Formats: sequence, C-alpha cells, structure tokens
Amino acid sequence: MNASLLDQQKLFGLFELDPSGIVLYSRPEPDAETGGPALDVSGRNFFREVAPFENAEEFRRRVINFINGDGQADNFLFTYRCDDGPRPVKVLLARIRERSSGTRTKSILMHIRRVQLNAR
Repeated sequence: MNASLLDQQKLFGLFELDPSGIVLYSRPEPDAETGGPALDVSGRNFFREVAPFENAEEFRRRVINFINGDGQADNFLFTYRCDDGPRPVKVLLARIRERSSGTRTKSILMHIRRVQLNAR
C-alpha cells in the first residue's frame, strides 16, 4: 500500500482488530475531503501500516490498554496530529470474546468518528 495514499486518507469508520493490531475487517468511510474512495486496510497492522498520523503510538497505547483490560466497551476522545492540522475524533471500542472460554479476547471492534467542533 502506498504511504502517500494513507497520508491522504482521514481514517474514519469501523475496524475489527485482532489482539496484535491486525485489521480483520474494515469498513472505512469514503474520504469526503479528497473525493477518493476509502482504502481497504484488511490484513494490515493498524498501528504500523494504517494509522497516518504523528501520534499513532499514543493511540496504539490507548487501544492496547483496552485490549489488555477487562471492560466490555469503552470510548475516548482523541486528536490525530496530521500534517494538515489536528483532527479530533471519538473512538468507540467493544470487545469480542471467544464463546468457549468467555475470557480470551478474540478481537475488538473500533469505530472512529469525526467530532463536530461546532456541535452543541
């Protein structure tokens, strides 16, 4: 995948990640700003290959803390630091567990949405 394409992608949508960060399923939103189609990132490591922002390591730590925790769901506000400026997002996380053990995390769902700064 071309890094310049990822730099242009604003990375919003629904992603299913395994515990190591590999994208099992992706439904990214089309990029309204560039007019380009959403890129399929399935099979790629979200944190090393997909996340096109400067503070991706901080984002990875937040998600890994959720993966290693016990909560079923969580959400947090985050601001991507991109070359073209900050991008505030809301991240929703949900855990998918194996039915046989009920304790081992099989994967997580991560929904990344734009935050409307002028919304009241």
